[in-house]
Amino acid sequence: MPQRVTRGLAASAFLLAAVTAAATGGAFRSTRHGDPDTGVQRLAGEPRGECSQCHDQHASREGAPTGGPFPYLLFAANDNALCATCHDAAGRFDVYPGTAPWSASTHAVSPIVVWPGPDPPGRPAADAGKCVNCHDAHGTKDADGVVPSMAAVREEGLCLGCHDGSPAPDVRTPFLRAFAHPVSASGRHDAGEGGDPARFAGGSRHAECADCHNPHRGSADRVPPAPPAASNRLVGVSRVKVTNGPAATRPVYTWAGPAETGFAAEYEVCFKCHCSWTTQPVGQSDLALLLNPNNPSFHPVEQTGRNRNIDPFAFANGWTWDRLVYCSDCHGSDDPSVRGPHGSTYRHLLRKDYAATTAAAPMAPTDLCFDCHSWDTYASDRAPDASAAASRFNPPGESRGHAYHVGRRELSCYACHQSHGSTQRPALIATGRTPGLAGYTQSATGGSCTPTCHRAVTYTVNYPR
Repeated sequence: MPQRVTRGLAASAFLLAAVTAAATGGAFRSTRHGDPDTGVQRLAGEPRGECSQCHDQHASREGAPTGGPFPYLLFAANDNALCATCHDAAGRFDVYPGTAPWSASTHAVSPIVVWPGPDPPGRPAADAGKCVNCHDAHGTKDADGVVPSMAAVREEGLCLGCHDGSPAPDVRTPFLRAFAHPVSASGRHDAGEGGDPARFAGGSRHAECADCHNPHRGSADRVPPAPPAASNRLVGVSRVKVTNGPAATRPVYTWAGPAETGFAAEYEVCFKCHCSWTTQPVGQSDLALLLNPNNPSFHPVEQTGRNRNIDPFAFANGWTWDRLVYCSDCHGSDDPSVRGPHGSTYRHLLRKDYAATTAAAPMAPTDLCFDCHSWDTYASDRAPDASAAASRFNPPGESRGHAYHVGRRELSCYACHQSHGSTQRPALIATGRTPGLAGYTQSATGGSCTPTCHRAVTYTVNYPR
């Protein structure tokens, strides 16, 4: 045999041995690629899951050149096109949407999408946007067994390996806050969990990165969306849609899987965990019930509010009566540089402080409510002009109205109001809190309050300038 051929075969044998060693670390036969019954079958004439489905120790097959040899004796160049030979269409591989949608995602186009290491080792800058930054074609194992989805690192370790501020946006730090979504509940998410409410209840309850973000679809918003439309960062994830009935009734729920491409609302993603579609933890509110636009009152998450007579001066920061709000307008990181409800120092994962556990608590102009509602209208006990003695919701002939109670008596909004919606009363009125309201009746010009701390009072609505 000529020396040149002998050397070529020796080199091929060495490379194949290296490939085999990489693929036989204990994980491959338990992965989707290597399973002998359901694994890869690019070549119909060879068994599923065999190394030869991707690697070819010769430069030809049945007398025809294969175009190689390529690195690692692959049948094609070692880039995303190799993966797309099989992963080419939506609907075949769980949350992978197909080549075209993936190619427009941030993970595909950003030059900073490069695995930083150290475990597994970091990749070179030339690998930016390649599948191999997140996936190992031979599979990996850790202390808990084979890592799902052919991922190089298990679940949040993969996401937070890059999203720690160097260079991707830092969401690792918010997850360390006192109040955060429980991404540490590792191993509970399954890309194939489908519309099973039990997967979001009890011991299976989870809120991992992939429950809100599809790494093959997500991208930045070129133009900020208008609520309730979901951000592009949430595109391609499962969600729960609602068809609302009468006030105080449980809506009809419809599961929408990752492949559904119709209109998606942000609140539908939240409803996977925060409504009665699934069995919720004791004490957690059914937000689909409370935000029903057929209720007497509600924060305008699904539809605009009913009260068109609210004075524009009663709002702050450009808010109006007919403007919708996102769940994430209130719930999110207390660090304004980080988007999304990852973690916060404030209870209930709020962006700013709000006394939502005790009625007798002082409020401040920097509190969450006053991002939308005017402090001067609802809470300031000092007159902006001579007419301010007629403070908001004053009883006739008195100056102890709404602002007096909040600004001077130091009662929180929580004392008298629900946060999301009320199935029984207008104006988000809450009763049964002390101090607070024992009863409330609304009229065309105002209403009557029966507080827990003094006599009943009738008032007229007033919006001082």
